[in-house]
Amino acid sequence: MILTFLNKPFPRLDLDKRSVRTSFFIGCFVTLFLVVFEPFQLSEWQTDYKILKLAGFGMVSFIMPLILNIIVAHIVYKKAVEDNWTIGKEILTIIIVLILIAFGNLMYGYMLCIIPLTIKGFFFALSTVVTIGVFPITLHVIRKHNKLLKINFEQAVIVNKHLHHDEIKTDGSVKTVPGPDEEILPNDPSQLRAEIKTIPKLVFIAENEKDKIELTAEQLLYIESADNYSNIVFMEDDKVKKQLIRSSLKRIESQITFDHIVRCHRTFIVNLKNVKSIEGNAAGYKLSFADANYFVPVSRNFGNTIIEKLKIIK
Repeated sequence: MILTFLNKPFPRLDLDKRSVRTSFFIGCFVTLFLVVFEPFQLSEWQTDYKILKLAGFGMVSFIMPLILNIIVAHIVYKKAVEDNWTIGKEILTIIIVLILIAFGNLMYGYMLCIIPLTIKGFFFALSTVVTIGVFPITLHVIRKHNKLLKINFEQAVIVNKHLHHDEIKTDGSVKTVPGPDEEILPNDPSQLRAEIKTIPKLVFIAENEKDKIELTAEQLLYIESADNYSNIVFMEDDKVKKQLIRSSLKRIESQITFDHIVRCHRTFIVNLKNVKSIEGNAAGYKLSFADANYFVPVSRNFGNTIIEKLKIIK
């Protein structure tokens, strides 16, 4: 049961103003706690500029999380962090942050001649950091997870009701709705030929300007980045098919002129008109399709935009 909880998805925030602000408030909290309560026999410490020196421990608590965030942002593969972050990994990161803060406090305390530069001194610094920070931080992680889970789940329920609205009659019976590849054909052959000519097309041209993939907008399910290629996933003859084209996702995106075919993730473009349902969890959303046994993730940066588009799409 504990493993199940630790493996639940959790949003990993990028290094931005919010993460810097969070680190700043942590530093302020540590400073205020030390100044007000003077724990760990600090009340017996007689020194000039005592408050200013105690604020130095708060500064360490501000700087160390930033260092770890920079390391994660620039060394760890971003897609792996964004797609696979869990509560367990978030708690592990917090533990590493606490160890870094303890090491910083050890060095700073040694400079002030109040903590010996020894193994015992390190464990003393670590115990003080854990005592002050581990429980409120863990409770913060749990509270944040539950809050985001509730928000995203409720949004997903609203969107799913809208997506399924056209499939259900008012008397509760299910009516047949033409699928993405089904068209209501006119009886007049000449009218049929005219409509076929006007069916909107998607044309994806490769970087060599020669190879291309052509299909109707209704056929497309999603497009996934695959290193220097893009994987086009579409419906043909009632089957899900995939075709690689040598082109970046950014280049592919520039060739799309349909409002309902949009970027939903760093590595995905999705056709919102073919989305069958949406799932919401603490980390964000996942989109599913009626004919494809696959979920397309929606990253945090695109979440609100995708939700609003799905609410009005027909």
